[in-house]
Amino acid sequence: MNTRHATLMLTLAATALAGGGLLAAGVKIDPGNMSPYSKTQVGSKLYTEPDPSASGGIRGALADLPSDLLGVIAVPQRFTDIASRDEIAGGTAAKNARNTTKEIQISAYLASVSGNSFSFRGLPPGKYDLLVVCDNAMYDGILLAREVSTLTDADVKVIKDKVAESNPFFNIKNIQRIEGVPGSYGKARALGQDMRTLPVTLQSAEVLTHIQIRSLKIYQFEQIGTAKLGPMWAVKRTRELVRQEVGPPDTKGPIPNYFCQALQGIRVSTSVKDIGTVALKQDDPLKARQDASTEIE
Repeated sequence: MNTRHATLMLTLAATALAGGGLLAAGVKIDPGNMSPYSKTQVGSKLYTEPDPSASGGIRGALADLPSDLLGVIAVPQRFTDIASRDEIAGGTAAKNARNTTKEIQISAYLASVSGNSFSFRGLPPGKYDLLVVCDNAMYDGILLAREVSTLTDADVKVIKDKVAESNPFFNIKNIQRIEGVPGSYGKARALGQDMRTLPVTLQSAEVLTHIQIRSLKIYQFEQIGTAKLGPMWAVKRTRELVRQEVGPPDTKGPIPNYFCQALQGIRVSTSVKDIGTVALKQDDPLKARQDASTEIE
C-alpha cells in the first residue's frame, strides 16, 4: 500500500468512525428493487443475466475494505479486432476499417454478496476484470486497452472535453482512467464517474433535493480526424456499470477510484474459480500493464 493510498484509507476510516460508528454503510446494489430515497426502481436492466448454459464462475473475499461493500461487478475482456493500425499482418486497411466498426457489446455481471465475500455464476469462458464498489471508494482492475496507451496530452484533453459535453443530466464528470492508441483507426476507452448533485425531478414531478445520482461507466471513443485541426475524437458508445441514488447517510459527491491489479484478468473456464482473499490496494496501472501477459481474450 503506497503512502497516498494509506493516508486516504486512514482518512476514510476516521470519517466513517466519527461519533463511534462502524464502517460507513450505503445501499447495496440491488437492481430492480425500490430505492429507499426516491421509491423508484434503479438499474433494473443494467446487468447481464447469468448464462444458464455456462458452468463457470468466480468466488472470493475482500480484505482492507474502507467501508461497507455495496457490490462487485465482473466485466469480460473484449475488444474490437483492430487497435489503431493502417496495416496488420493478415489484414488490409479496408478489412481493418470493417473490424473497427464491429459492435462489441460490453457485458456486466453482478455478484451475490455476503459480508466481505462474493460469488458469480453463469459466466461464459474468458478473462474477467472486477469492479468493487464500497460506500466511499471504488477499486477496479478493468483493462481499458489491449496495447500500452500512447495517447498524447492533446488526445486526453479532447476526450475529456467530449465527456464534459455529453449527457447534461450529470453536472459533474470525472475521468478516472483513460487508455488508448491514436491513429487512423484510433480507439480509446475510459472509466468515468458522473454525478448529478442538482435537484432530481421524478416522473411524478416531485423534486428531490436531498439525493444525488452517481453513475460509473466505460466510455468508448474513436478518432475521427487529425490533420491540421489536431486530434478529433468522438464518443462511440458507453456502458454503465453502476447507477446509485446517494441519500443523506451516504457519501456524497464523487468518490475515489483505485486501480487494483489483483482484480484484473481472472480466467474462467467451465468451473467456479476461487481467487481466495484479495487485499484491496492501489497499484500503478502502467506497471501492471507492462507486467501483464499480452494475451487478451
